[in-house]
Amino acid sequence: MLALLALPLTLPAAAFGETTGADGWQLVPSRTSPLVRIRGNRVSGLYPGVSKELILTLQSSDHRQSIVVRRVRVRDVATTNRGCAPTRRNLAIRQYRGAPIRIPPGQARNVTVLLFMLHTVSNACQRATFRLRYTAQARITASR
Repeated sequence: MLALLALPLTLPAAAFGETTGADGWQLVPSRTSPLVRIRGNRVSGLYPGVSKELILTLQSSDHRQSIVVRRVRVRDVATTNRGCAPTRRNLAIRQYRGAPIRIPPGQARNVTVLLFMLHTVSNACQRATFRLRYTAQARITASR
């Protein structure tokens, strides 16, 4: 039975970042203004047992001071198929756990997150698009 379930699930799924700002950037606000904008690459070809890299570009919004991004998080918030819930059973996300990321004024850095479709993924996730939300914790730091 498992083999029969796995066969139809080999069709590609895709993952897209939620676009809330201009040019596909997601704005991550501080108390006064956005410090970081985040954009991810398009990931396609997900199927059970396969992992794909999601490359996030973190862009500093401050052109005068460096910022430090302490934490980056990616969440699956929705899918295009009604029966395919945005849960870890359908799309596992290995978060970035590296060192804090220092971004010079007005520049950008890339961070890699791993997306993995488990063998237990719901049959309803065939041809689904997963909508991802990116968040980050950042602060201004003195430039060096």
